[in-house]
Amino acid sequence: MVERISLTEASRRAPRITARGDSALLEEGAAPTLADLAGALQFALGDGRIWLSEARMVMMQTQVLGRLRSDLIKTVGIDTARSMFYRTGWQQGKLYADLVTKRFQQDDLTAALAAGPRLHTMEGFVKVTTKRFEFDIKRGHYHGEFHWHDSTEAVEHLRAFGVSDCPTCWMQVGVPAGFTTALLGQPVIFREVECMGMGAERCVVIGRNAAAWGSDVPELHEFTSAAPRPRSKPWSPASTEPRPRKPEVPLAIIGKTLGIERARRLLERVAGYDEPVIFLGEPGTGKEFFARRLHEIGRTPKAAFVTVNCDAYATGGSDLALFGSDGAIERAQGGTLFLNDLFSLPRALQSQLATYLGNATKGLNAIRVMSATSTTPDAEVAKGAFRADLYFRLSLLPIVIPALRDRRDDLPMLIDHFLHLHSTTHRKPLRHVTVAARDLLMRYDFPGNVRELSNMIERGVIYAEPGGDLEISHMFTGMEQMPEFVDGLHASGRIVRRRAQDGLSASLPPRSFDELESDTYRAALATANGNISAAARALGLSRAKLDYRLTKLGLLKGG
Repeated sequence: MVERISLTEASRRAPRITARGDSALLEEGAAPTLADLAGALQFALGDGRIWLSEARMVMMQTQVLGRLRSDLIKTVGIDTARSMFYRTGWQQGKLYADLVTKRFQQDDLTAALAAGPRLHTMEGFVKVTTKRFEFDIKRGHYHGEFHWHDSTEAVEHLRAFGVSDCPTCWMQVGVPAGFTTALLGQPVIFREVECMGMGAERCVVIGRNAAAWGSDVPELHEFTSAAPRPRSKPWSPASTEPRPRKPEVPLAIIGKTLGIERARRLLERVAGYDEPVIFLGEPGTGKEFFARRLHEIGRTPKAAFVTVNCDAYATGGSDLALFGSDGAIERAQGGTLFLNDLFSLPRALQSQLATYLGNATKGLNAIRVMSATSTTPDAEVAKGAFRADLYFRLSLLPIVIPALRDRRDDLPMLIDHFLHLHSTTHRKPLRHVTVAARDLLMRYDFPGNVRELSNMIERGVIYAEPGGDLEISHMFTGMEQMPEFVDGLHASGRIVRRRAQDGLSASLPPRSFDELESDTYRAALATANGNISAAARALGLSRAKLDYRLTKLGLLKGG
């Protein structure tokens, strides 16, 4: 049946892609609001991390930043320090533009630009009041005026050096420049025409397209490679279609955190040797994946890679002999023998393996032995469950694979990787993971590590509608236990913590997903004053999908 909608509804649904805009004409409450942006800020209790959407943040006393600023000025001079802080602010502004574009998928450029001052205020450096801004991309025109109150940079400069004879808010001026330039695709330069650091009551900041400042625009020299070239067509919002992906390297190790980088470097260092390697890590961290990667970059990548599940020998469930004709060791000649779950190997086979390795000689058909364990080796050896001589022979080159909860910064890349992998495998194109689902994945502890994440994404791909989005209900079964995280930052500035239910202590065991989901919807509705459409936007859901979830959970009156 063909859906019939009114002209008004069709107009509302149509993307408002414009080449011109004026903040004076912006609808009141246009998303993303300060509450929407505050909802992207999350605090992890005891985990040492603060998140703004998927980007990690830090808290720092302004006095510490002021001391750093002062020391830098004294060390390299005021001109170099100004340049460094300006570039830092520019980069921060570009990242904020990415946040607005990707998380909120705002299709109104005026509303997207209006989010910049709200983000700038939320980060705590300065309170921004937008007087007005206007733009016309086809003419290459932008003009904006903003007032800044209580600038941290100005206060710290006054404290260290007294009243200045020039503007002092260098990093803060770079933020709107990077933000606006990234959204417009044309260089926009901001300058302070009044500054608290010069004794003014508040800072007044003017933004203009670079050409409007005349021929003397030294700020452009800071970004010779960073500033984008002017576009010949109007701005367009973030596409809901998947971006073209570069061909992925088979068995590529995905991640940038310290633990995973260290494991990657060790892997590369031992690749050219034949000595035994043991992989240590919790179940699901990817130990066999690392072993296969090591084999791939080793000296004999074309040779056999034979996996032996040692626990199968303990239960008599293995149909592959370790020794003898056509056994695992014979098959692995010249290649790699991977002993998974090493400490489950029975004592009798331990003795045979120790004897074999003691008599083995290096040569063309030498075997490289890799092994993996999820248990604590020292404890197994101490209690006599595993031969000490065999363990020390196999553990010459240990590599620790970190748990996923210890590498949360890698989650965005892993989520995108598994979404692409499973969508391709099941031939089911999907757009993306919803904002609410990504936020929950970032907060989940993943006791099953990378394997569990992969399974959750694959489950979501199978349950989701083709061409749609992956939502919370597609990936979480309702049995998962949620970690104790701060939910976010209220628009008033208060940290919002998960509340204890029915007057019980907050120290009770973690609650189920269904309880957390209900609380999330209640909180979103409360923040939106009961407006379901506004709550749906904040959660990254459609109105219809939120209506369905509220009805199913009994949270909608009349449901």
